[in-house]
Amino acid sequence: MNEIRRIIGMFLISVGLLCILGGCDIVDDFRSEKDLVDYNTTYGVSDGEYTITLNNVMLDARAIDDGAGNVYIDVNTANSYFNSRIYWEEDENTILYATLDGMAEYIPDSTSYTVGNTSASSTIPVTINRNGMLYISLSFIKDNTKMDSTVYTEPNRVVARTEWGEVYTATVSGRKAVIRYQGGIKSPVFRDLEKGERVYVLDDGNGDEWAQVVTEDGYNGWVKNEDLETPSMTTLTEPAFTEPVFTSISKNYKINLAWHGVYSESANDELEQILAETPGINTISPRWFYFENTNGDLITLGSADYVNKAHAAGVEVWAMFSNEFTNFDGEMTDEILSSRTKRQHVLDQLSSYIDAYGMDGINLDFEMIGETGADNYIQFVRELSALCREKGIVFSIDNYTPMYWRHYNQKEEGIFADYIIIMGYDEHHSGSEVAGSVASMSFARQGIEDMLEMVPKEKVINGIPLYTRVWATDTNGLVESFSAGMTEAYGYLESHGVTPVYDETTGQNYGQYTSDVDGRLYQIWLEDETSIRSRMEMIQEYDLAGVASWRIGWESGPEIWQIIASYLN
Repeated sequence: MNEIRRIIGMFLISVGLLCILGGCDIVDDFRSEKDLVDYNTTYGVSDGEYTITLNNVMLDARAIDDGAGNVYIDVNTANSYFNSRIYWEEDENTILYATLDGMAEYIPDSTSYTVGNTSASSTIPVTINRNGMLYISLSFIKDNTKMDSTVYTEPNRVVARTEWGEVYTATVSGRKAVIRYQGGIKSPVFRDLEKGERVYVLDDGNGDEWAQVVTEDGYNGWVKNEDLETPSMTTLTEPAFTEPVFTSISKNYKINLAWHGVYSESANDELEQILAETPGINTISPRWFYFENTNGDLITLGSADYVNKAHAAGVEVWAMFSNEFTNFDGEMTDEILSSRTKRQHVLDQLSSYIDAYGMDGINLDFEMIGETGADNYIQFVRELSALCREKGIVFSIDNYTPMYWRHYNQKEEGIFADYIIIMGYDEHHSGSEVAGSVASMSFARQGIEDMLEMVPKEKVINGIPLYTRVWATDTNGLVESFSAGMTEAYGYLESHGVTPVYDETTGQNYGQYTSDVDGRLYQIWLEDETSIRSRMEMIQEYDLAGVASWRIGWESGPEIWQIIASYLN
């Protein structure tokens, strides 16, 4: 018995010494399978499924394989996270993808596909149908997207990256370091870490015992800080990838566009007088096309004579196409754009009108598009772009300032359109509950800077207002407003003996008065020579492609157009 006690004692002493000398790494030497993370159960992964870790974040979606080792990602995930050009044509259950050679169409579970009118084939289907959901081949996504990706098995996971730049990394220094599911010595282990291995540091714990990291093979967990060298900033290397360059028209002069509010065919007869009173404009955009119904039938107010007169004056015509019915309606618009047949019907009509009128461009003005209709809208943009390239005419798109309308995918618009026009107004609009400027200078500047993050300056035109709103606030704080041109707005102040003063906050002249008639407070942030000069200086500062003015008839006189032109010549 004494001999047994002596042996046990010597063993315990040995274990103690090993813990002192080796940091108790012996614990992991005796780790059993029960100490390992049950990956599939933890993350809810079924047979044939793969987790997807993108830019160090695990997505909720799961990839699948086709039974032959080829990995596929569902079309919604592929579109949202990897490549927004992948478009699911749900009414035909096919995938469309815009290429330099035309629109590619992929049929589920087939290796045959078309690009424009040309047939082609692939080694595996680009898309497969599983239980009504379409999945896109990971290899197709990788071939057409700037990204890195690796597929791992046992357990199944896809690790991908589409963002590069500076990240915090650390080198594993511990001889027997492990990455655990959670912090704490009792948490199950994903795997051993190799000494010298690099991990991405999400949270170093501010000096605590544990750091949250992601391994390069996609395990997100916790490592003892003592097993890591001090984290440092690392610049990730982008993969070699050549983005397709779609052709664009770029004028060798600054665009000076004015919108013409044509609401009847007779309004086209105003053109000669308009051109005489708008010195310096080189482009006019008449409101000519809008929807009659949700079948995609168009109403046109176009005129070949109008185009001929504009050309005689050296002015191009970029006809406006709006998504108006009785008003702008995103849901009704989506009824059209969600159908390939209806989209093609719209394009066919536009094609015939382009030929009939001889216009120089299309100005697309689709407003109030909701997030649910954003993919259908941008697909229509790609298809309309192809038509405009075929016809050799300019394609411009009107956009809200990006801050509240990111779902419009302005970056993709900037690839397929020749010019992107920022509607740099409506900071405060008819539905606003508080009075304010239609477009303060800070609002306009923010819109330009946000757009330039997505679209090159050579394609960006800034839209400026020639109108303001007259705001009336009653004693209960109820606000109403109406639009007014430059002369009309100034007239309200003048008739009440108010001299406007410069407002530093908005960069505009401002005036207010209380009405003797209704007792309401009236406030007006003026559009005038002062504001126009400031807006044009901003356009000049950012070296934008030009200016667009909304709209003809609201200016105070020819001097406004002369000011605008003076900054573009």
